[in-house]
Amino acid sequence: MNAQDLVGSYAGRGQEYLAKDGSVRRVPTSARIVYTREGMVMAVSTPVDRVPTRMAEGVVAYAGRYVMKDGKVRHHIEVSFLPDRVGKTVVRTPSFEGNLLTLTTDPDATGGVQKIYWERLPAA
Repeated sequence: MNAQDLVGSYAGRGQEYLAKDGSVRRVPTSARIVYTREGMVMAVSTPVDRVPTRMAEGVVAYAGRYVMKDGKVRHHIEVSFLPDRVGKTVVRTPSFEGNLLTLTTDPDATGGVQKIYWERLPAA
């Protein structure tokens, strides 16, 4: 897969955390991600069940450059809702099944991975 394979706009179709013990925790989200031909990525994701008094909890919003290397997409964060994420790199392994893009994290310290599901939207 190369960077141009990712170009497009996607609607979030939820996330799940797969623990090393096989348990699964699903997280419904309202989300969008856009990959441009010029190498920019923009992502916004919010939990669907946010409590109004805690509106920012669980929100992900960032933009920056992306590159493909060794079968992984790297999002280099230049602007973020969370200031401590600026300058960081988010690494995901992309895979497609039809119009469904899955971005999978590397295993965390406990051996679990997160899978984020995106459905490619038709061109406007």
